Amino acid sequence: MILPDGAVDPVVVVGLVEDFTGEELLVKRMGQTVPDRYPASNVQMVQTWRSPIHEQGLKEFEAGENAQAELSLQKALQDEPRDWMKREILAQLIRCAIRRGDWSLAGSLFLKITREDPTTQFWNVAPLQWAPQSMGDSQKTLARTWIKEADSPTRLLAASWLLLDPVYGETAQKQMDDLARDANRIIAPLARSQQWRMRLGQEISELEIQKWQRDVRRLPRSLRAGPQYLVARGQLQRNEQRAAVAELLWLSTAYTDHEELTARALVEAASVLEKSGQTSDAMTLYTLIIEKYAWSPWFSEAHAARSVLSSPADSGENTKR
Repeated sequence: MILPDGAVDPVVVVGLVEDFTGEELLVKRMGQTVPDRYPASNVQMVQTWRSPIHEQGLKEFEAGENAQAELSLQKALQDEPRDWMKREILAQLIRCAIRRGDWSLAGSLFLKITREDPTTQFWNVAPLQWAPQSMGDSQKTLARTWIKEADSPTRLLAASWLLLDPVYGETAQKQMDDLARDANRIIAPLARSQQWRMRLGQEISELEIQKWQRDVRRLPRSLRAGPQYLVARGQLQRNEQRAAVAELLWLSTAYTDHEELTARALVEAASVLEKSGQTSDAMTLYTLIIEKYAWSPWFSEAHAARSVLSSPADSGENTKR
């Protein structure tokens, strides 16, 4: 389904999808020898056939059956002949890897996508680091190798992982400065947003936060989760708790592509609400994490916090029991 420039209603185009990248959709209609090209920004929806094992993997993922989903999707990837659909399956496998904390695999799979399609529509699942997180040896080794590569997506991922590293942080910062001027229309704004991480812990003005917010609004909605989280962290640092909670909650309502970060944002929002005496609202968020993000490392924290709030010993008037 295509929405042409200047049109109000979308147009249905029927044909064989030959490729679908971050730049364009190629559709060969019956009787044609050359496919029609449509800008990706005009594509409203692509309806296509997926193999039964692919559909099964998607259903298992939605049901929280991550291990089974990963196996199904790996089988679907082996059987899939279409390159553009392989990239879609790889994106789903990245989500699986992030759910179980395998950032090295997630990064390797993501770079398989960007080597074919640097402006891919799947930048929304890029395993960039937006919050403090410890890295395993394999992840550090990969990042130190990748940061020397020529292509921009590889360097962005590596610089993101090493940005706050005590040894390689300076190298990563230089790379991020360079990437902030990159010709890739996705990499440059993401690199600029990544640089905000270095401002946390320093004095941040209200004007700076407002600039960050404007920059977030300029991003495609699918890329806003990480930068939005940093806006909230900046507001928390300025003790603007109500505004920070509102920003954090955007990750669970509008900018939901980064699941792990969404779960973290919900825990942080709930903690702020709890400390400010809004225990009923905090309970609602803790319950949401427990029900929807059981795979997340933040599940245990949410479960423990809800147990404390639910305890008869808790005297909060707004607490749900």
